[in-house]
Amino acid sequence: MLAHPLLYMMGMSQRIRQLMSLCVALCAFGCVQQKVEEFGGPVEITLRSPDGPAAGVPVKIVDEAAVAKALGTLALQQDLKNTISETVYSDFFNTLTLSKGMSVVKTKQDGRILVKHVGAPYYVVAQEGQHLWVADAAEVHDSRLPMGPNSMGGQHALTLLIAQPGVLRELTAATMEMVRQGKIDQARAIARCARSRALMNEIDWEEAAPLLAGAERALKQKDYDTARRLASRVDDLIPNQARTKKLLDQVSAAYGGEVRSLAGHKGAVTSVAFSPDGTYLLSGGEDGTLKLWETATGREVRTFTGHKAGVTGVAFSPDGSTAVSGSSDSTLRLWDVASGRQLRATDGLGWKIAGVAFSADGRFVATAADDNQVKLWSLPKLELVRAFAGHGWRVTSVVFSPTGGSSLSGSEDDSLKLWDVSNGQETRTFRNGFAAVTCVAFSPDGQFGLSGGKDKMVRIWNLDSGREVEQLKGHSQTVRSVAFTRDGRFAVSGSEDRTVKVWDVSTGTEIRSFTGHTGAVTGVAVSPSGRYVASASADGTVKIWQFPQPVWPRSEEVKK
Repeated sequence: MLAHPLLYMMGMSQRIRQLMSLCVALCAFGCVQQKVEEFGGPVEITLRSPDGPAAGVPVKIVDEAAVAKALGTLALQQDLKNTISETVYSDFFNTLTLSKGMSVVKTKQDGRILVKHVGAPYYVVAQEGQHLWVADAAEVHDSRLPMGPNSMGGQHALTLLIAQPGVLRELTAATMEMVRQGKIDQARAIARCARSRALMNEIDWEEAAPLLAGAERALKQKDYDTARRLASRVDDLIPNQARTKKLLDQVSAAYGGEVRSLAGHKGAVTSVAFSPDGTYLLSGGEDGTLKLWETATGREVRTFTGHKAGVTGVAFSPDGSTAVSGSSDSTLRLWDVASGRQLRATDGLGWKIAGVAFSADGRFVATAADDNQVKLWSLPKLELVRAFAGHGWRVTSVVFSPTGGSSLSGSEDDSLKLWDVSNGQETRTFRNGFAAVTCVAFSPDGQFGLSGGKDKMVRIWNLDSGREVEQLKGHSQTVRSVAFTRDGRFAVSGSEDRTVKVWDVSTGTEIRSFTGHTGAVTGVAVSPSGRYVASASADGTVKIWQFPQPVWPRSEEVKK
């Protein structure tokens, strides 16, 4: 049963039945008023517009049921939450059914007519062109009912009519009938017309109940996409319900999925990195800025400005106090994370930087660039220490080993190279067939390398032997970024096919594909906790995804 104080009875909730009973009681009160306020003699009704007497205007005397029926019919055609539109004045008037013994009458030249036996709960409605008059017949005094500009307009008409208990009762009944027929959208339209928040809430619950039950069935059947879709709809309808939240948490734990999306860059986002404690995300974009985000909320903390062209790579220092960025403007820049202040910047280097990396001890930064070299820079002054030469084409990516003694680079010359950081000497070369290497990563233990390329594949390499261990096939376009999970059991890749894929390293199989970006995925980064991955995209967003529970570090699984 739903975690809600409603029980289902004959296809509708007790709360709706209670609401119906209240409306009946109110209507009964209105009927008592009717007996008191009926008039035995004729009533003079005067119709005036802002321009003077309204002559030859048809007038109807109708009851609450006729009003509610006309409003309900109209509500299915347009939103009547605030007013009756001028374009449907005639539709509304023509739909009104005359009360028993009444007929349509027209005003005389002076705007007057005489009508017999008018009183509560009847309403006087007149319409001509773009003019609509509505008055409550209970307002008759001394056998007269003046209807002037204050009685005109769609907003006035709607406000007057839905304030009546009898009209509310009829609209509630019409809403309930739509619910019984499973026509939730139509029921919601009539409830909006009634301006009943309570009724709208009950419709939400009526829609949510089968959706939530379906989500729970889908979860048991391990149809996680369906479970998430249905539960998310329930959460939209009835936010912050414990049962729905628990279900979504179960889906996220078992299957993973998008946690939040961060938007703020003006253009493609090219790179992303987690702070060492996982509290923040740093992103770089083609708009020439870096942005710092609060991971838990997605709040943009600050923007770093200074680059004159797109940012191509970002990285945090090991202690998280500084960050480094490379750019197509041929500069390398060092930033104070707490203030966003630029600490250092190189002069124009004459070549575009494609990627940056911090060493494990925080003393050096490495850059990959289109001058075919990897370069090592000392901190805090960003002084060039040495260049690693050997690639025959543009270097696309560079990373340091966990100990900082080695670095790994990828190039459009179809190779990866392992370097000795202490002397800049090439230790080993890995041939990637005939496909350019676009991204590289080290395993946490430093024994394996990971690469992605224009051949749409992710490859795992044994760095000691130089042997290719595994080919991970599944992307349909160029792989732009790769990373290992914290314990090295899984690999993550982002591709121009707009997906982020998670791979089991031991078997080479794809275990999850995250979809949601509308542009190429240009960067991926695994959180320090090992439970999340962030992705940067050409669609201008950064997304945070939760890994399926089996991907979490084993220590995390034990905790759960």
